Amino acid sequence: MKPRRGLVLVVLAALLVAAVVADRLPRRGDGTVVRAVRGSTGPQAARSSALSSSWYCPGGTAATGGGADVTVAVANPGTRALSGTITVLVQQGPPKVTSFTVGAASVHAVGLASLVNAPWAGAVVDMTGGGAVVEQRVAGPQGEDISPCSSTASRHWYFAAGSTAKDAQLSLLLLNPFPDSAIVDLSFATTEGFRSPGDYQGLVVPGGSLQVIDIGAHVRRQDDVSTAVSVRAGRLAAGQVLIRTAPGVAGLSGVVGAPALGRTWWFPDGLVADGVTEKFEVFNPASSEAKVEVALTLDQGDAEPFELTVPAQGRVTLVANSEARVPKGVAHSAVVRSANGVPVVVQRSVEATTPRLGRADTVGGTGTARRWAFALGAATDAVDEWVIVYNPSSFPATVSFAGLAGGQRIAIDGLQGIAVPAGRRQAFRLSDHIKRDPLPLVVDATQPVVVERAVYVVGGAGVSSSVGIPLD
Repeated sequence: MKPRRGLVLVVLAALLVAAVVADRLPRRGDGTVVRAVRGSTGPQAARSSALSSSWYCPGGTAATGGGADVTVAVANPGTRALSGTITVLVQQGPPKVTSFTVGAASVHAVGLASLVNAPWAGAVVDMTGGGAVVEQRVAGPQGEDISPCSSTASRHWYFAAGSTAKDAQLSLLLLNPFPDSAIVDLSFATTEGFRSPGDYQGLVVPGGSLQVIDIGAHVRRQDDVSTAVSVRAGRLAAGQVLIRTAPGVAGLSGVVGAPALGRTWWFPDGLVADGVTEKFEVFNPASSEAKVEVALTLDQGDAEPFELTVPAQGRVTLVANSEARVPKGVAHSAVVRSANGVPVVVQRSVEATTPRLGRADTVGGTGTARRWAFALGAATDAVDEWVIVYNPSSFPATVSFAGLAGGQRIAIDGLQGIAVPAGRRQAFRLSDHIKRDPLPLVVDATQPVVVERAVYVVGGAGVSSSVGIPLD
């Protein structure tokens, strides 16, 4: 009886610990537990069998002349309709809740300015089921940008790229969907070193609100800025909006940050050309030096990898245009790895003046998958959309594309069973195969791959590039 009694005591103790941990998990007002994905540096769709799922979109502006008006889109690749709510959070004022239903193989999109009138607004998307993906678009006079929303709340957020240079407005968006306030500390890395301004320590983000921080108010006139968000109490989601108006660098970018550091970052797309400047921004907020390798896979020829040393609590920018080993006009993919095991965060920044016009800041992918999805995008005479597939495996992959349109999964002609060789990339221009707006998309592969989407506004300002969202 003694061993059995001991086992019972151990089980009871374990249950008590589990109860305490569960009681401390972040909950929203309805009591729903929100679980963070440990170690994830990107969004991921909940399994289609999940009873519920949530997404967090830090947002943009939601008032006339805001400069970065935000639209939230929910794509459902599944075979059954999903219902849910969109809760819009603002800096001051109560949340605005609206219900929606998105059918099977369909998309539901809403501009937040149609629901609220506020300088800035973000959204929480809650669904009764899994399998859907959510993205946000910001659009204004300087262009537009698309980014996946976050499938997790976190105590840490990182942004490798940013600027507070003249004619640049850099805004940090802190979205707290939970009933309790979050306490936040902000730190920044520039060419002048690492700093934690006193005014940005112990910031209070009330529950059920969106707070927007003007980074340029304390980190002034810096061409390159990396940001670290550390939450002392609570959890939240963080995004960043950069508006540049100076000739030659004008553009609008809006990204959701990385909720964790990583040792490998994938970028399927890349190009150096006259009128296109490509930068790899590497941020190391850790207390140890990071040795980083940037390896390019060229469509033609080879390039020796770049070896970078990123100091502790520092940042490094690799300007691809300044490197002779990166040929102009030859597309490439990139893999950025930590050679000494110190995790970092990496973004790719693209500034285009001709023939494209705009700016795109892309958070790299941190894993591979056989199924990827995109909620936003279009292939028309006015919008040029490309999808780039990189196959890092040792085996060839076969990929197929399908659009989601009004309850039907449309196999896109000419994009079925396409071979992507091992260790290579392949780019596909969707308007050569289909004309549709909107065009939510699913990409299926026979091997784990990384998929990126690039969207360009034809004849106007707008450059967007983002890694897709893995499906279960």
